[in-house]
Amino acid sequence: MNKNEPDSWKIVFYIDEKDHLSIFESALDPFVDGMSMDEDDISRERRVVGFCSVKPNASEIETRFLIGSLALGLKPPKFSIEGIASIDWVAQYQARTQPVTIGQFFIYPDHFREGFPKDKIPIALDAGLAFGTGEHQTTEGCLRALERLLTDDYVIKNALDVGCGTAILAIGMSKMLPEIKILACDNDPSAVSTASENIKKNGSAGSVTACESNFYSAAEIKSASPFDLVVANILAGPLIDAASETAKIVSPTGHLILSGILDKQAVDVVNAHMAEGFTVVDQLLIDEWATLVLKSN
Repeated sequence: MNKNEPDSWKIVFYIDEKDHLSIFESALDPFVDGMSMDEDDISRERRVVGFCSVKPNASEIETRFLIGSLALGLKPPKFSIEGIASIDWVAQYQARTQPVTIGQFFIYPDHFREGFPKDKIPIALDAGLAFGTGEHQTTEGCLRALERLLTDDYVIKNALDVGCGTAILAIGMSKMLPEIKILACDNDPSAVSTASENIKKNGSAGSVTACESNFYSAAEIKSASPFDLVVANILAGPLIDAASETAKIVSPTGHLILSGILDKQAVDVVNAHMAEGFTVVDQLLIDEWATLVLKSN
């Protein structure tokens, strides 16, 4: 490496709404090792920083931002690529990645060392290149839906976490119901690797297994179905497209927890699943993001 070349880089851009973050996180997945977001209390604008160990390609980022923006009906955000020293990367990422408390869960990054609440269920996470640190409304919605469903005397023998990212939802299920078997799948190999590491560090390897799968294509999923519970925190479009396949892998009395859905998209997701024999039994709305709980009829 050239001695004048930075040790690492950051991609800096701004968004108007924090609800838009997940789209751009997905767009940057191939480039970033971690992300953070700060909110300006005066302008309400959100500054997002993606940290990279390899210099990212500006034209590829521009293309990915354009695609993500089209999905939201927005103009693509302007961005800059800035060189930083590796020690700055570590300090900035750790300073901006703090624990999150959601219901009975205390979700914390690897570098956190003190201040653990005794009355909460701890989940240690390394986000890596995967989505799901507990900060986004969709992840929070799924965790709260799990709490409400699993405290309702609902008997579960096995579960599936689709598009698992960090495996935060699968780990949460295993902490609440350690006796059940859970599969956590993602179509991104890097996410599966991150999920596997998180599963081990949380002592959940006895009940949770991570595998690579495009929705339900993996042999592990086919052999373990039907599932009493399927959790999918993805996006509205893929959930609608997969509704008929979802119906085939859910047990006759099984439940779905679906998120990654904007409030205005919830009706279409519900209609697609009602056509396959599901009924809505619960719904959570956090800001503009909806989480749906459905039951097989």
